[in-house]
Amino acid sequence: MPRSYVPNPKHKWPKGFGSLCPLMPPEVSQQLLERAVVVAGVGANKLWMASGGWCFCAHRSPNGGDDAWHGFPVIGGDVDERVLDRLEACGIISDIERRRLRRQRSLPDSWE
Repeated sequence: MPRSYVPNPKHKWPKGFGSLCPLMPPEVSQQLLERAVVVAGVGANKLWMASGGWCFCAHRSPNGGDDAWHGFPVIGGDVDERVLDRLEACGIISDIERRRLRRQRSLPDSWE
């Protein structure tokens, strides 16, 4: 069964309880989820992805079905180095993008 993206209503932009998620079309969220990777030893049942200067973590969504997930952005500089290593090894990010994410200390202003 393929992964399915389920938005979480507490994730709001630009202000809200929980993580601030960028405004993006739902189909983009689904595409990111489909390409997300597991990183051994970094959080059980988490998926990781990066795109456009953003790094994302996804968790299973308990009310969405067997393979439903919801994601949220994380600051690249706060992400475990093993995550960035894996994203680069999988060809999801380049070495330059990896270095930019590593230096990131806040979330970008908008999704591009």
